[in-house]
Amino acid sequence: VHGVCSAGAMAAFPGVSGSCGLAWPPSPPASALVWEPMLGLQIRSRSVEQTLVPLVAQITTLINHKDKPKKSDKTLKAVQQVGQAVKLAVGKFVMVGEAIANENQELKEEMKAACTEAKQAGETIAQLTDIATLDRPESDGQITIFTDKRGVIKAARLLLSSVTKVLVLADIIIIKQIIASRNKVLMTMEQLEKVSSFQEFVQIFSQFGNEMVEFAHLTGERQNDLKDEKKKAKMAAARSILEKCTMMLLTASKTCLRHPDCESARVNKGAVFHRMRLALEQVIEIVADTRPNGENESGPMSIYTGIKEFKNKVEGLRENLYLLPKENLRSLLRLVLELTEDFTDSAYTSHETRGRILELSKQAKMELEQLVSAWISAQNQKKRDVTEDLEISILKTCQCMNELQRELQTAAIYVAADLIKFHSDHLVLKALKASGAEGNIELLQSITISSLNRKSN
Repeated sequence: VHGVCSAGAMAAFPGVSGSCGLAWPPSPPASALVWEPMLGLQIRSRSVEQTLVPLVAQITTLINHKDKPKKSDKTLKAVQQVGQAVKLAVGKFVMVGEAIANENQELKEEMKAACTEAKQAGETIAQLTDIATLDRPESDGQITIFTDKRGVIKAARLLLSSVTKVLVLADIIIIKQIIASRNKVLMTMEQLEKVSSFQEFVQIFSQFGNEMVEFAHLTGERQNDLKDEKKKAKMAAARSILEKCTMMLLTASKTCLRHPDCESARVNKGAVFHRMRLALEQVIEIVADTRPNGENESGPMSIYTGIKEFKNKVEGLRENLYLLPKENLRSLLRLVLELTEDFTDSAYTSHETRGRILELSKQAKMELEQLVSAWISAQNQKKRDVTEDLEISILKTCQCMNELQRELQTAAIYVAADLIKFHSDHLVLKALKASGAEGNIELLQSITISSLNRKSN
């Protein structure tokens, strides 16, 4: 499904050459990144993103086309050609989407609805960019490029949204395939645990090997398709554990069959099976993008949100000492401190700021442990209200988090100011682009050297 969707979709949205009078960007424009939040969908796989890039490039170029007071017939035909190209590409894409829908009954209705929306939006864009619909005032000889640019923008948003929905639904089908493959592996593992003879073991292990090969193939493709590098690394680690545990499972099971009365052999075999199940669950958590407790993630947490939530839970102890699990606070602080690594690992963070952030992170851990100690003491004493020691720990912990937040804000402001200063030289970038396009190497070198000299001074 994934191969058909990606190949068909990529073929449906090829880059258009500049022979028709409009230049098309060979790589995704900066504005392409703006479309993702606009669609209301979080794109987590590279294949979905890369499939959207050519379409976003075409739509962006069409919308951003300059409204010059006078247009030649060649330019008008180019605009019409773009609209027709988008319509044709969407038509091919819809055919692929409908084929996938017919093969997957669970998502058939949603997929077909998204395909219908995409087709209608493509036709709307083609109509709005048709030469026959453009105003041509005869009195002054001027030609207006669009009669309804807002309509084109609205249709473009609908088109991108519906196309993305089709791709995301196809992505869900892939996830279901991986989960189904995992379930087959788990069922065979249960049979392997209960075997009592070598002949039965060899037969079931052969089936288990084939299922593991299928699971490894599906998860390998998914790993390469992930956008999040941390999740990709976690997936690689889990798959590596599964690969090694498969051989250990063979050895441990054979040993247990040879020595059925050996307690250590049974314990070793059970440990291998347990480790494999944990690794399988970790892979599914990454693939399905869920938390260990089965709840879907609402999205990536910001440091500001994390610190605010942590402080709210700490201060909430004043209201109820027995409602919140202790590990909840520890895991939340761990997540916040992981997010601070974006600052401490950055080359743009000064040495002094990095040191203060690390010191405050260490202090936050210490303050939390003291708070947990006072918290446990209050619970053991069956206290209903906050004790003096716990109140002091709450205040110290919140104060430490406030200081950490201020330090992070200072670092962020410094980086933002540096970026603004950098982008103020956009005229230099335009000059570099123009000289490069003209092939003027000497001018390109001169602009580069003078810009570097200004920055060093």
